[in-house]
Amino acid sequence: MNEETLVPELRAFAGRMLDVDSHEMMPAQAWTAQLGPDFAPLAESFLTNGETNRENINHPNVPDFVADDRDLAEESVWRVKGCSAPGALDVQRRLEVMDAMGVARQLMFPTAGAYGLMTAILPEDNAFGFLEKVRGDRRAIGKACVAAYNQWGIEAAGISDRIRPVLPVLADDVTELMEITRALIASGVRAVWLPSCVPPGGLSPAHYDLDPFWELLAANKIAACLHVGAEGQFFETMAWGDARPFENFRVLGEFRADPWWLSVNHWPTQNFVQSMLVGGVFERHRELVLGVLETGCMWIGPMMEHLDMWHGNMRAFGTAASVVLPEKPSFYAKRNLRIAPFDFEPIGTLIERHPETVDMLCFASDYPHVEGGKDPANRLYHSIAHLGPEVVEKFFVTNGEALLPA
Repeated sequence: MNEETLVPELRAFAGRMLDVDSHEMMPAQAWTAQLGPDFAPLAESFLTNGETNRENINHPNVPDFVADDRDLAEESVWRVKGCSAPGALDVQRRLEVMDAMGVARQLMFPTAGAYGLMTAILPEDNAFGFLEKVRGDRRAIGKACVAAYNQWGIEAAGISDRIRPVLPVLADDVTELMEITRALIASGVRAVWLPSCVPPGGLSPAHYDLDPFWELLAANKIAACLHVGAEGQFFETMAWGDARPFENFRVLGEFRADPWWLSVNHWPTQNFVQSMLVGGVFERHRELVLGVLETGCMWIGPMMEHLDMWHGNMRAFGTAASVVLPEKPSFYAKRNLRIAPFDFEPIGTLIERHPETVDMLCFASDYPHVEGGKDPANRLYHSIAHLGPEVVEKFFVTNGEALLPA
């Protein structure tokens, strides 16, 4: 098993490729042993809901799980998915997987930890069908799980600088937000995940009271990340998707796969991003880098056009000159945002339509989640190959350095 699974043109980048979105994916059978007793209610919810990884590869109930010991030589690491994939749990083995992929450094987002985050945020009647069994003070239960998971993530971060856990930060106010983040940074964590469905610390991302938080991240070169998961809380009601045409579709763990949800699940992230762009966050914190992962990328170009149009008309609407940004929102987007596409998106077409995105798009495997696809590197390469080797290097190596600095 080695990087020869890559097309010849990509092999030149083997050992230098940067992967801005992968996942820990430990089975529910291992949660309490790995993460502690706080995870017991979540484990029970998944282990008793009647579904296993046989019906849904992303499901954490793996009845025959013994250990993270699947032979790397069995099958390409690009094709094996779910909790049974090599290195889904064992971070040391993940290094072997990365070597086989040709990946130098990798952001690793939570899966078990994401379920804790979702428990804290989502009410019982909007819990994706598998967390509604968690009863009681869901906010407290979920936050305890996030704290427990982050302790595991801190230990994982110490194993190798090549693997960088992206740990969730969920806080009720700015004081708590700062306390959690300072502790993570002091423990060696280099990336944090902010749920895009709720205002950080209860405030707009553009609020001046959050400036110390953004400065803390920028000064320490910590990647701030938005990632799919728990977006349902953004909507006051989910009745928009309650219709027969949207029934009986799969839930992939982080999101529903029905037509309505797939068409709108980037809205919470886009709202978060736009608030930062037009609110001057990147003008005030020029070194801050925001990663936008697993929400697709085809909305980025139209968003920039839309924001630039309004920016150009602010004074016409009587807006005080003091609050108009000195640069167009697209300027800050290009400089401060890094975006990971799905492997099925026509990113070559996107770059041709919106050339400014060439410096924003980054490779992501989503390993070992099933929606990452079975040949993501080669598939994404073929989408941009016609744009030339410089664009290929930007996508697979250079652009990701903003989120994964050496």
